[in-house]
Amino acid sequence: MTFLGTSSAAPTRERGLPSIAVVREGEVVLLDCGEGVQRRVITHGIGLNKEMTILVTHLHGDHVTGLLGLLQTMSLAQRKKEVNVVGPAKLQKWLQVTAELLQIGLSFPISFRAVKGGTVLRTRGFRVRATKASHSVEAYCYLLEEHERPGEFHPGDAKALGIPEGKLWSRLQKGRPVTVKGRRILPSEVTGSPRPGRKIGYSGDTRPSARLARFFHGCDLLIFDSTFKQGDRDKALERMHSTCVEAAGVAKAAGAGRLALTHFSARYRSVSGLVREARQVFPSTFAASDGMKVEVGYRGS
Repeated sequence: MTFLGTSSAAPTRERGLPSIAVVREGEVVLLDCGEGVQRRVITHGIGLNKEMTILVTHLHGDHVTGLLGLLQTMSLAQRKKEVNVVGPAKLQKWLQVTAELLQIGLSFPISFRAVKGGTVLRTRGFRVRATKASHSVEAYCYLLEEHERPGEFHPGDAKALGIPEGKLWSRLQKGRPVTVKGRRILPSEVTGSPRPGRKIGYSGDTRPSARLARFFHGCDLLIFDSTFKQGDRDKALERMHSTCVEAAGVAKAAGAGRLALTHFSARYRSVSGLVREARQVFPSTFAASDGMKVEVGYRGS
């Protein structure tokens, strides 16, 4: 995954407006679309013609104003593949009205899904679940859950069944059956129990809660609103955001693998203090920065 923008409402010289790209086997998920996101997608080689799902948390300008520009840029690149867009119901109206006023015609279809709680989308590689955030407008948090992986492959069992090494082994490792000398062999005959996929949680803008900790339970990576230092908690309460320490508390309660702090207020020239505060609660914490690339591995691997 690549952090494309890690500031809050106001950009800085170092940080653009919120957006994150998750790439898995050629499939792209964009988490929010702050202004200028299309340039960052190009700069970081994300690609304009891949399978794409765009998840918008809420209709505040710093999270959505880059969406129309991104869609127009993909159209200028002659994209033909459908794009999934998920967000609050009013997002569809905003897209339709602004596209009409600016006379923007797209070269590809958009599949829009108004987000509600529960599973909002299933794709080739994962499912997306959502729950309401606690913010000043209708807002949602998202959980990306990779589908289960086949169990560990046992070469000895494959050889004993007379399966030649190569493409057939690869097919079984991917969870697909094969046929050898007229016999159909299932992956379960040469693999162990299925293994869980990876989980990435994204809060968008929100106040923390025990409910969100339950929603994000078992995340390999939790990306959480960390707009303010703990000393500025009064501002977090007033503006319906979280502090770095509150984000760490959610990560700890959720049993997350790692915590990425993001959505930093422009008031802080350095965010090292926020990381220090958060690590006192949840040691596996880091601060996201624009252009940072993070590999989300499998736990225990």
